[in-house]
Amino acid sequence: MAKIISNLFSNWGTVVLFIIGLALIAVAAFTFNVVIGYLASGFELCLSAYILDKERG
Repeated sequence: MAKIISNLFSNWGTVVLFIIGLALIAVAAFTFNVVIGYLASGFELCLSAYILDKERG
């Protein structure tokens, strides 16, 4: 069981941290201003789409 959990974190740990980081940036931007929050969320979605496109080839 410990090996399964270790394997899961080694494969998906950076992805989970990246998604959590994007969510926290979006929350902070929405706290500052709604327009800036939508702008930051749009940039984050574009960044995620770009990264996924490059990763898939």
